Amino acid sequence: MQQPDPVVALRVHLAHWYHQEHLDRLFAWLDQAPGTVDELAFFTSETHPPLPLTVMLDRAGRLREVIPQAKARGYGAGINLLAVLGHHEENLPGSLAGPYQRVVGPDGRECRGSFCPLDPGFQDYVRQVIKALAAARPDFLWIDDDVRLAGHGPLHLTCFCERCLGAFAAETGKPASREQMAMVVEGPVTPETLPVRLAWLEHNRGKIDGLFRLIRQAVDEVNPALSLGFMTGDRFYEGYAFARWAGTLAGPQALEVRWRPGGGFYADETPMELVSKAHDVGRQSAALPPRVRIVQYELENFPYHRLRKAAHTAAVESVSAMAAGCSGIALNILAMDPTGLGEAMPYLQRMGAARPFLDRLHAELGRSPTLGVWPAWNQQAWAAGSGPGGPYALAELGIPVCYGRGGATAVALAGSMPLAFSRDDLERMLTGGVLLDVEALAALWEMGLGHLCGVRPGAAYAVDAQERFLEHPLNDPSCGRLRDCRQSFWRQTAYTLEPMAEGVQVASVLGDYLGREHGPCLTVYENERGGRVAVAGYYPWRMITNLAKVHQYRQLALWLSGNRLPALVQSQNRVVVWVREGAQGRRAAVAINASLDPLPDLAVDLLTDGEQVEHVPMEGAGGTLPTAFAATPGYRRVVLRAVAPWSVHLLLYPRPEGG
Repeated sequence: MQQPDPVVALRVHLAHWYHQEHLDRLFAWLDQAPGTVDELAFFTSETHPPLPLTVMLDRAGRLREVIPQAKARGYGAGINLLAVLGHHEENLPGSLAGPYQRVVGPDGRECRGSFCPLDPGFQDYVRQVIKALAAARPDFLWIDDDVRLAGHGPLHLTCFCERCLGAFAAETGKPASREQMAMVVEGPVTPETLPVRLAWLEHNRGKIDGLFRLIRQAVDEVNPALSLGFMTGDRFYEGYAFARWAGTLAGPQALEVRWRPGGGFYADETPMELVSKAHDVGRQSAALPPRVRIVQYELENFPYHRLRKAAHTAAVESVSAMAAGCSGIALNILAMDPTGLGEAMPYLQRMGAARPFLDRLHAELGRSPTLGVWPAWNQQAWAAGSGPGGPYALAELGIPVCYGRGGATAVALAGSMPLAFSRDDLERMLTGGVLLDVEALAALWEMGLGHLCGVRPGAAYAVDAQERFLEHPLNDPSCGRLRDCRQSFWRQTAYTLEPMAEGVQVASVLGDYLGREHGPCLTVYENERGGRVAVAGYYPWRMITNLAKVHQYRQLALWLSGNRLPALVQSQNRVVVWVREGAQGRRAAVAINASLDPLPDLAVDLLTDGEQVEHVPMEGAGGTLPTAFAATPGYRRVVLRAVAPWSVHLLLYPRPEGG
């Protein structure tokens, strides 16, 4: 009988398991919150470079004793190998030495704590470590996020050692020096460098895939039924080949593979960063094949200083990650001091209180796709010299965003991202709804597709520009209002737009402090292919929380989607909402009042014909709420009363007819 998938895991530092008295203390600590944690993942190290082989063999031997104890207490039990390649330079006197190739940056510098995955001697070391850990008979073995090629401090991009450059030359048939490659990877994207950058991405994908093949083969020699897991962040420079790597880790038996999406949110001084991390893990989750069921969000409080993050923040963070696509949570909350378990008790208790809600999310959401506006990206994004990040700011306005093309009801194209797509891909996008900034518009003109946007880039204004909202249906009831993003403080070039086709409508114009009008800065256009295209020339993704802009962008999102946007917040607070297709035959929306202000009424328009919505709050009693017809045809409005700051709400409702 298949065991239920874990919902909450705990990552356990060496200090809490290596000595038996500390392990016993950990078990007693967990006993104070029974049912909160499903499984334990035991870290192999507390510092971030690989360790000498003798040390790793000793720890593997101890884990042979630890894992059965955890399993006897009802926990799933596995190993988290903290360093394969190595993260950064740390504890170098106590770390792996020897004649192995360190990773090299484009300037020739080395990171002394991270190793090149192509070095044969280092590969033999990895093989021995993996076999020793697999022999400890864990339920699973995690590979940590040091298996990457960017961010090995003090370096940024790697690896440009002679072996890697030689392998790249063999793959492409075009030898290149380190100096030449530095110009390609660090310089501007041009028609000449783009093909080389694309080839370098494929080279990076292959290096990681080769390492995973080695690891899978080493495991299979000892424990061929062992499930492997991999922790990631956004892996644009590595080529984001998640489906390919998952297949390699699954091996010839197509075993279960786990994934742990991560990113940086270690403290809650800026709480909206938890939403930013949710977007990061949403992208990572969307890049995984559906067969990867166990997708555990990395909730990390590193370096585990108690006052850096509230326990309630950790609970809301967990929900946002599951709303964005993860199926569970991996807690990294324990201090490395074996006497410091008490400091983490508030987190354990808070997660215990939230556990029924997390279980409900797990059941209702599953691995179903997110729905909404898609900030377009793909595996080639690094080669194009861009990223999808800017348009995720739309989520702060109560506009649902999604992380994969399959859930898109409209598309946002930012920066040079069009260069990552084929002309056919872009033409298909432009037959639907697309929101562009001016850099993306310029790229489309260079690719011969600008005519489908109705406008071309106009004049640039580096100072004193403001946006004025014209009489236009998108702006009602904010016609005549002003948005000033203060270029003298938050510098960003503003652009006018030059209409190039009949039917272009102007919703906003660019002006200045003297009352002069420079020309259009937000246009909408229905093109010959039936596409709806909007172009924004004034701070399209930044400083968009002016209420006139909030209203305009909400109406714009509806128009771009052809009134197929899955939901839309109507209240004037910062509310973030994720909509999922749902795993139980109905849609699910997760709404967070991402504000310190309480909301007397939270109104959300849902694309449904359902007359009732099931409301499940993370705290307090839920129930059934009625819906009423919204102003937009096909939508019904649900209103939540007395919504507390940073509270979380799950709404369950029928899919729209025909949807």
